Amino acid sequence: MSINFAAMAGLIIDDIVLPTGETRMGVPGGSGTHSVWGMRIWSESVGLLASYGADCPAEILAAFDQAGILLQRAAANPEPTPRCWQVFEFNQHRTEIFRTSEADFYRLQPVLTDIPAAWQSAAGFHLLHEAKDMAALAHFLRAGGVGCLLAEPPPTDFTPEHLDAFAAFLPFVEVFSPNWEESAQLLGFDDPDDIVSRFLEMGVPVVALRMGAAGSLVATRWKRWRIPALAVPVVDVTGAGNSYCGGFLVGYAQTGDPHVGGLYGAVSASFTIEQFGLPVIDRTTTARAKQRLIDLQQR
Repeated sequence: MSINFAAMAGLIIDDIVLPTGETRMGVPGGSGTHSVWGMRIWSESVGLLASYGADCPAEILAAFDQAGILLQRAAANPEPTPRCWQVFEFNQHRTEIFRTSEADFYRLQPVLTDIPAAWQSAAGFHLLHEAKDMAALAHFLRAGGVGCLLAEPPPTDFTPEHLDAFAAFLPFVEVFSPNWEESAQLLGFDDPDDIVSRFLEMGVPVVALRMGAAGSLVATRWKRWRIPALAVPVVDVTGAGNSYCGGFLVGYAQTGDPHVGGLYGAVSASFTIEQFGLPVIDRTTTARAKQRLIDLQQR
């Protein structure tokens, strides 16, 4: 079955610990999961290619069906479904601690041969993979006819020794959307304008630097936009950045306008942070998203 927008990543079960001491256990998560929910805010044709164990709870798998998102399982994963503590500080800084094997999580990520042939001509594809694999994935999907590639390597790759791997893949994707804090660790400086300038120099056409409550900085070689975060009650910021990427991908792929992509991304992120876990997708979602888009444009 073909889809318009897709992501490939591992599915994770999150156990969330808030700075108040509150916990929320067994929440469906993972970067790809939050990304496709961000896409689903704007598109009815969305799929996730994911790796997960046979022990994955039925209610987590059912959540994809209820949201109208196609979940395609990668090659059989003999290990338990990855599970993580997500520990938050009052400043929204998050520490991820694997409760299952982190090495197995990365070893069992979806690979090229797992991608359904019908997905290789998607309008947009969110690549959530290690930097060293990004160039090969981009070449493969480009050959299959995919429209727009957005890259987001894992936080563990944002260290200086991986900089050459970033330089190798950035010319082959349309959009790079890193986190501000992680980008500073990678590059050794933290000014947002300098960060996006450096990534643009490395060959990517569009950079969408995610800055949490400070919004995002979207940039091309010719123009930049500061996009604020939407003012909504903040309950749980887990996955907000991934959701932003999913929304950005849909907006940019549909319009070719990086500014619109940033607006879509901000709206998708706003839906993610309002509750624990994943937003409910129902018949009111599209109308609420469009109203938030209007509110953001007016700001």
